[in-house]
Amino acid sequence: MKKLLKNNEIYLLIILIVLSLIIGSINKEFLTLENFFDLLKSSSIMSIMAIGFLIVLISGGIDVSFAAIATVSMYTTVTILNKFGGNIVFAFIIASLIGIILGSVNALLISYFKIPTLIATLGTMNVFHALVLVIGKKAHIADIPETIVDFGKGMIFSFENNRGQEFGLSYLSMVMIIIFIITWAILKYTSLGRNIYALGGSFEAAKRVGISTWKVQLFIYCYMGFLSGIAGLLKVALMRYVNSFDLVGTEIDIIATVVLGGAAIFGGVGSVIGTVLGIALLTMLKSSLILVGIPSEWDYAIIGIVIIISILVMNYKERSKRLI
Repeated sequence: MKKLLKNNEIYLLIILIVLSLIIGSINKEFLTLENFFDLLKSSSIMSIMAIGFLIVLISGGIDVSFAAIATVSMYTTVTILNKFGGNIVFAFIIASLIGIILGSVNALLISYFKIPTLIATLGTMNVFHALVLVIGKKAHIADIPETIVDFGKGMIFSFENNRGQEFGLSYLSMVMIIIFIITWAILKYTSLGRNIYALGGSFEAAKRVGISTWKVQLFIYCYMGFLSGIAGLLKVALMRYVNSFDLVGTEIDIIATVVLGGAAIFGGVGSVIGTVLGIALLTMLKSSLILVGIPSEWDYAIIGIVIIISILVMNYKERSKRLI
C-alpha cells in the first residue's frame, strides 16, 4: 500500500477523479460520452507531441523545436498534395519523412557537435519556422486537400446524440492511442527503452557500460521529429486550415503536461501513463477555467504554476530519498 501511494500516477488519477466530479456538478454535459470523445480528439495533437517530448526528457535532453517541425511538416505536406495529389497514406509518409529529417538535424547538432540540447533546438526552432515564412512566402493555406479533410472527419465508430449529430472515436484519436501504445512498449520492453533511461540517469555511465549514445540520441530526436510531423498533419486535419503561427507557444503546454505527469526535468524518470494523466489533467484544468468564467488569458499563469508545483514536488521527493 505504501509503495502504491508513492506512485505519482495514483495521485494524478485521484486529482483527475475529484476534478471531474467537481466540474461535472457545475456542468452536467462534462461527464457525457460525447464530451469525452470531443476532448480526446481536441487533445490528440498536443498528446502526440507530449509523448515525443517525454522520450527527450527521459534521456536528459530538452527539445523546443517540435512545434516548428510540426509547422514545417503540415505546410509542406499540404503544398505537395495540392500540387501533385495523393491519398492520406502518402500524406502521412511525407509528414513523417519531413519530421524525421528535421529531427536528424537536431540529433547531428547534439550528438556530433556536442551542442547543449536546449541551445541546439532553440536555434533550429527559429530556422525551421523561418523556412516556412521565407521559402513558402505565405503563412496561411486555406485550400486543404479533400483526403486530409475527410480523414479529420472520419470515425472508427460513432453514436448519435439527441440532436441527431454523430460523435465517436475519431481517426485522430486512434492515431494518438496507437502512438501511446508503441511508445509505452518501446520504453518498457526494449533494450532501446532501457538505454534511453540510462542516458538520462547518467550520460557518462551509459557510455562506460558500452551504450552507443549517438545511436540512442539519433533515435530520440528522429522519433521526436517523426511524432511532430504526424502531429502537424493531424492539426491540419482537425482545423482544415494551415496557419504557420498556430503552434507557436504550445511548447510551454507540452512541457507542463510531461512534467506534471512525473517526468524529471533532468532526465532518467518518466512514463507514458504519467504523461497521459498529465495531459488529461491539464486539459481538464483549462476546461474548468472556461466553465467558472475565468478569462483564457489566465491559461499561461495556471500552466506556469503547475510547472513550478510539479518541480517542487519532485525536488521534495528527491530530498526525501537522500534522507532515507
